[in-house]
Amino acid sequence: MNILDIILFLISAVVIVGAIALIVYGIVERDEKLVLEVIFISLLFLTFTLFIPFAAIDFESGATAGEITSVDKSFWGYTKVYIKTTENNEEEYCTDDDGMAELATRVIGKKVKISYGKRVGLYSTSQCHQAPIKSIEFIGE
Repeated sequence: MNILDIILFLISAVVIVGAIALIVYGIVERDEKLVLEVIFISLLFLTFTLFIPFAAIDFESGATAGEITSVDKSFWGYTKVYIKTTENNEEEYCTDDDGMAELATRVIGKKVKISYGKRVGLYSTSQCHQAPIKSIEFIGE
């Protein structure tokens, strides 16, 4: 969990409390239109602050071979691994595992096979939201 997660949760809590207050006000004033509008807008806002930033839907899994060209830490805290698979193609993979990131750093410039798995669910913004690297296998120079 990072500061962005905390900020999004706090904003969502304020929206929920405000929505409840407006719904109660709408019920007391017998304003059904206000109640429905508040419910709709609150659900829409909460979708954008709670679900979308944390949802990861990547059903891809498999393996690729190539030469690791670089390993970088992203702004959010996960590690990006770049692999040159052909002369003109470089692909990006990610990992949350520090051990896997260290291994990738040690084999920069070497031929490797990377296996990656699917990622589906709700994850912190500090975790990668694409299929993470499961294993790195050295296959030659």
